[in-house]
Amino acid sequence: MATANRAVWDSHYGRQQALQQFPDENVVRFVRKNCPQKVFGTALDLGCGTGRHLPLLAQGFTSAIGCDFSAQALALVPSDYPVVQAALPELPFADGCFALVLAWGVLHYLNPSQVPEALAEIRRVLTPHGSVFLTLRSDQDTHLKKQIEKGDLQGGSAQLYSKKEAYALLSPFFASLKYGFILRQPLGEEEIVAHHMFHAQK
Repeated sequence: MATANRAVWDSHYGRQQALQQFPDENVVRFVRKNCPQKVFGTALDLGCGTGRHLPLLAQGFTSAIGCDFSAQALALVPSDYPVVQAALPELPFADGCFALVLAWGVLHYLNPSQVPEALAEIRRVLTPHGSVFLTLRSDQDTHLKKQIEKGDLQGGSAQLYSKKEAYALLSPFFASLKYGFILRQPLGEEEIVAHHMFHAQK
């Protein structure tokens, strides 16, 4: 699954329309709310793609680093930011080295059996009071299925989660969970995009 997904994402980032330039509005709100003054520590953008969130994270934290398994994506990250090629569920970072891990649109592309291991790995690399801001694709979503069946993620794989399943996955690894839900319908399309959104603290 990992090899197939990597090939799909390398192909995805070779397309001009995949080059997202602006951070997600929910990530902007999160950083503005939680980092009114620059936080001492490093933020990890896990599954950074082409690096659209790195400038924002660098404003909120002392430093920011990107990590993705797609070499094609990392080649497009601005040279101002350090990047590492790696894939969950294993990360090449020391214990307790990140104040924040952003895992935006990442975990639902893993094999479901790997998600608990990935969450444990995210927890491992967080500082004692660090936190993770993440999404899991909701079972209300109809857009992703179409993308995998015949869109630009064709041949890839993903898992959709109910709210109950999402809580059950995260609860063993984090002391506190704040929940949000993202629901949108792209202009001119019938499909729905839906994500569970969590701010979880170690």
